[in-house]
Amino acid sequence: MKLKYLATLLVLTSCSTTIGGDFVKYQKQFLSKTKFMPTAENIAGKAPKIVVFEFDENNIEVAQQSDLGSSVANDVENVISKNRLGELVDRKAATKLQKEISLAEMNKTGAYKGPIVADYAVSGAISNAGFTSKYSNGSTYYNPQSRQLVTIPPKYTYSSDVAGNLKVYELPSLSVVESIEFKGKKSRSEAVQQDGGLALGGIQIGGKKVEGAKRDDSLVRKAGDDAISEIEVEIKNFFAKKGYILEKRTLDNKAIFKISLGSLDGIKQNDKFDVIGQYETENAITNQIEIERRIIASGSVSEIVDPKTAWVVMDDAKKAEAIRLGDVIKMKYKKSSLAGVTKLATSMLEQ
Repeated sequence: MKLKYLATLLVLTSCSTTIGGDFVKYQKQFLSKTKFMPTAENIAGKAPKIVVFEFDENNIEVAQQSDLGSSVANDVENVISKNRLGELVDRKAATKLQKEISLAEMNKTGAYKGPIVADYAVSGAISNAGFTSKYSNGSTYYNPQSRQLVTIPPKYTYSSDVAGNLKVYELPSLSVVESIEFKGKKSRSEAVQQDGGLALGGIQIGGKKVEGAKRDDSLVRKAGDDAISEIEVEIKNFFAKKGYILEKRTLDNKAIFKISLGSLDGIKQNDKFDVIGQYETENAITNQIEIERRIIASGSVSEIVDPKTAWVVMDDAKKAEAIRLGDVIKMKYKKSSLAGVTKLATSMLEQ
């Protein structure tokens, strides 16, 4: 019954942003323009160029053995690539930039003076990488319900913990514009193997117990992958696509808006976003005009998603009245509760 209710709830949630066949009935409305209208280049939405360097392994033996710095960097590249957050630059083509980032880290200042190969550079360091092995004795017990002896064989349980820090540098200033800590864990178990002898139920006669693994580089890399998965939302929110309000249509009391982002930008139904307005304000002290940016509305993407545009609905109809032509759309992401349940179930199966 609970599963049926959950399935129904998921279906209703997925349909909450559906415009459906009424789309043709919506009438185009006048929209006042923002004073800060985007250019044709802005609307084209050129993706930023991003280079991801191997993470510093800090001479941690477990990290070095598993090539964890390279593996974690690849995981970050996968997040950027699959979510279409930017254009990846081959790290081999930016070795000079990597050296200057290292110098800037040591000197706590600096600027990149070489050729601009990217808009952002992602780097980081592994602060911890561990691997442990635990032996558990087997046991035999009587199950009164089945009236049978149940045998649990001895096993080894292997675990790996990884932690570190990711930094995003803006170029050419080399300013750190984002810093995210990460940590992950993976484990697996296997039955203890015997070399020779005879097994009778849960009793081993003769033979020799085979020692467990002293290292598991694959498990360490999986822990690193888990760590980056945990901060995927933070990475997506930093590099989240920006678009613009292009059009407004209404039907009765409902309004929908067209935005300059589409499937080519990785946009899909139910994705969330904020509408950001820009306004001129006068500084009370200097009397100078400054630009203030503030969130004026929020909403979700409908099922009408084309390659370069999409139609969206707003959460609050009254707040939507303040939206102007050319206002900025900034996508935003949250961790999926379903993903958390899936991860918990997977970790239980690994035990």
